[in-house]
Amino acid sequence: MGKSESSRMAWFVCGVMGGLMISYFWPSEVAMANTDRDSDAKFAIVTVPVGLTAGDAVFVLDFLTGRLYGASINPQTAKFTQGYMHNVLPDFGLSPDIRPRFVMTSGMLNISVQGSRKQPATGGVYIAELNSGRVLAYAFPYSMSPRANAPEPLTIVDGFQFRQTVE
Repeated sequence: MGKSESSRMAWFVCGVMGGLMISYFWPSEVAMANTDRDSDAKFAIVTVPVGLTAGDAVFVLDFLTGRLYGASINPQTAKFTQGYMHNVLPDFGLSPDIRPRFVMTSGMLNISVQGSRKQPATGGVYIAELNSGRVLAYAFPYSMSPRANAPEPLTIVDGFQFRQTVE
């Protein structure tokens, strides 16, 4: 091996070692995707984080009726102790002759709900409807109570128009 080849090899090794050292000591952030969702032609299901020490709530949107049902498992009892129910059809202002076309996902909200004495969950449910051209964000309360509670309503946080309505 000639002098120039060994010099290039030494620089290559120094570069690799330097890169490894920088990547080891450089601060990094973990990328996380919390949304687990699936859908069918007639319903969709999504999980939503409820709090730091709790797991997730699961929500099912029935496309035929517009009813959103949800529940969360209490980590102390391993039972569904919190239920949720809301009819989303009136929220989108559709006439009865229009068949709704929904998509649903979840995300972090970390907000306080005005006028509510109950602690809101850290996550929320986002529902978009194609005919109305609207997206609405829903918040819901979460309690660590080990006893089963009556179904709680969801609260509309806000919404926006993503397209013109279909006439």
